[in-house]
Amino acid sequence: MKKIVLIEPQSKEDHVYKHVLMPRLGLPILGTQLKQEGYQVSFHLGKGDSLPWSKLLDADLVGISTTTATCREAYQISGLLRSNDIPVIIGGIHASFIPDEAIQFADYIVRGEAEECFLPLIRALEAGREPEGIPGVSYWKNGKPVHNPPQQAAIDMDTLPIPDLSMMDNANKMLSIPVMTSRGCPYNCSFCCVTKMFGRRYRFRCTEKVLQELAQFPGKHVFFCDDNFVANTKRSKELMREMIERPDIKIKGWGAQVRADASYDDELMELMARSGCSIVYIGFESINPETLKGYNKEQSVDDIKEAIRRFHEYGIRIHGMFVFGGDGDTVETIRDTADFAVEAKIDSVQFVMLTPMPGTPFFDQLESEGRIINYDWSLYDGHYAVFKPALMSAAEMQDETLRALKKFYSLSNIFKNVPVTGWASALYRAIGFGLTRHFAYQSRWYGGFLKQQPYTSSEPVTLFSRQLQAPVAGDREAEASSPLVVSLTEQKGILYLKIKGIADNLQLKELNRTLKKVLPRHYNQLVINAEGLRFASEKTAAGFASYLEKLGTRVRRLQVVTKAEKQARSLLNWKQSSRFKLPRYELLVHKH
Repeated sequence: MKKIVLIEPQSKEDHVYKHVLMPRLGLPILGTQLKQEGYQVSFHLGKGDSLPWSKLLDADLVGISTTTATCREAYQISGLLRSNDIPVIIGGIHASFIPDEAIQFADYIVRGEAEECFLPLIRALEAGREPEGIPGVSYWKNGKPVHNPPQQAAIDMDTLPIPDLSMMDNANKMLSIPVMTSRGCPYNCSFCCVTKMFGRRYRFRCTEKVLQELAQFPGKHVFFCDDNFVANTKRSKELMREMIERPDIKIKGWGAQVRADASYDDELMELMARSGCSIVYIGFESINPETLKGYNKEQSVDDIKEAIRRFHEYGIRIHGMFVFGGDGDTVETIRDTADFAVEAKIDSVQFVMLTPMPGTPFFDQLESEGRIINYDWSLYDGHYAVFKPALMSAAEMQDETLRALKKFYSLSNIFKNVPVTGWASALYRAIGFGLTRHFAYQSRWYGGFLKQQPYTSSEPVTLFSRQLQAPVAGDREAEASSPLVVSLTEQKGILYLKIKGIADNLQLKELNRTLKKVLPRHYNQLVINAEGLRFASEKTAAGFASYLEKLGTRVRRLQVVTKAEKQARSLLNWKQSSRFKLPRYELLVHKH
């Protein structure tokens, strides 16, 4: 097991993140560990149809790291690989919080911080051993998933290698280089999953290791991807002093996520400016005091105003992030926030909708209250309303958020901050003008979906269940075939189609006719359970695959559950360029 491919999938959904070439650092760190042990490792960032499939299908093992918003793409990629007998490990924050779901699409799951269990898992697989006893690993045993106990101790940051980004495709095209100096956050905002993943205690890399990493990127812009770069001001000041004084540190500039209260420290602000800080990303979250209290944000609107003034005083641009949908938020809150962002001269903004991420107290609360209206994880990126707010409808929140973005990123507002922070703010606002309007056009279907779609019960409802015979009376093929048992249920807005039996061409025609009568014209998700379905011939299997393609024109996400690897390959037809043609075609291969 020498050839290992690591993949960070990107979502098909159209939003600003897909236009930024910057990986999360989990897989590059794991890849560097593997390279140091003699493995051949490559790392790829992209959507399924953009990946180098010749390399993937030649791998001995593939590791995939995924967030909630990208897990559907990860599952689709995994289905293709597993149907070709390539073992798949899935990790990342979504798999860590919902391992029972993720294990259905993988051979192994790595939960939590993976740096101490990934290599032992690889070695166990090479030796033909079960990964029993390896903390944080989930695997299949006797047809059932087994979840080893989680890792107890937090990772010592100084044991981690400097990530080798050269293993990534197009690494030289990154406009900003990600560098991690810490993990963890003590603030525990109710909607954030960082503390559950990395803990509430800050852990830092030593200054010297960070400086060694920075020295590798002369003339490059760096993004410190910590959740709060200045969490420990003493340590941050030490690092920035060294960045100023060390002649081998020649980065072009840097940006980082910080809290608004960082602006109160004069010495810190001075060091940030002198060391090359060009932009900060601040989670202001809301200008509604009630909402800020509900988020456990521990800041006031006055803190926000003062932070904007102070950072601009030092010539540092501000990317302000606001979240709409708290229980105290109304339509007027969203409109007032857009006005505030323009008047306060924030350089660029991110208006997103509160999203109940799995693993957070907020998700558990909304689920218990029955307020979640969409479980399509690919929409859990903050750009889609997926729950019912308290004081407005989901459709109103979706529409008003788009209007707020258009108001801030308007032609009349593009050049207003040039006297404050220079032409870079105008460039960001011009890019925002184009992206906002493109996203509004691409996502217009969802506004209609929210207005028309009823919020269905969490209990499954059977739409129909019957046996389908071949339709032509007297036909020998029809008389010889056994009936197909077909059932269609609906739950939480998702359609579940289960098919059992041996299918021939005539029965598939009857199935097509039947489903035309009962399926809506357009729908969001369809899950087809074909574990009990077998085909009378290869021609029949090809016909069923063609039928799935037709269904793909009417559904946003199509998931196919199957048991036989050979049958899976027939259905996927992976050798053709159209293997990712369907909007969502996830193959769940039950091998165990």
